[in-house]
Amino acid sequence: MGSIFIINGILIYMYGFDHNPPHIHIRSGADDEFTITIQDRIVEGKAHSKTIAIVNQFIDEHQQELLELWEIAQKGGKINKIK
Repeated sequence: MGSIFIINGILIYMYGFDHNPPHIHIRSGADDEFTITIQDRIVEGKAHSKTIAIVNQFIDEHQQELLELWEIAQKGGKINKIK
């Protein structure tokens, strides 16, 4: 698992060799832990609506980069942080 970005205390992770569809893992505080698909924005897990909104904005700004990282991760490559 590699942390690819931290925003407002929200940790965004991606795993190598993870299952489809392309998604990211989110941890925020003690209460929020969920996944969200990059393209369809399907949320699985426990999350506050404010956290989901912040993550959706992040995905809007970095969707293509996230999908490229997903492809690298699925091949076992190094997952770099998003700047």
